[in-house]
Amino acid sequence: MGRNNKPKGFQRNNDDDEPMDIIRLRDGIKTTVIKNGVEFYVQTTSGNNAEESKKWICPFCSLSFGTGISHIVAWESAYGPEKRRHFHDQCWKKFQGRLF
Repeated sequence: MGRNNKPKGFQRNNDDDEPMDIIRLRDGIKTTVIKNGVEFYVQTTSGNNAEESKKWICPFCSLSFGTGISHIVAWESAYGPEKRRHFHDQCWKKFQGRLF
């Protein structure tokens, strides 16, 4: 007979379980990245939660993009999220400078 690893009294009610929203889980996970000796905090975002008219300008390529575009939000850890910049995914991979 196999083991049951569930705690005694554990019952799963599948009717109340909400489906997992992978996009929402992925958004907002902050990681630390070091580029050229500078520590950055980095988050991915789908861009879907911003105001519809919101536009950003990528500091690497200087092209603008709007809501619904997946992108990277990064800021130097010495400053704070109020100094964050929005990068295209590929531009962030190439970026090796400082934001300020």
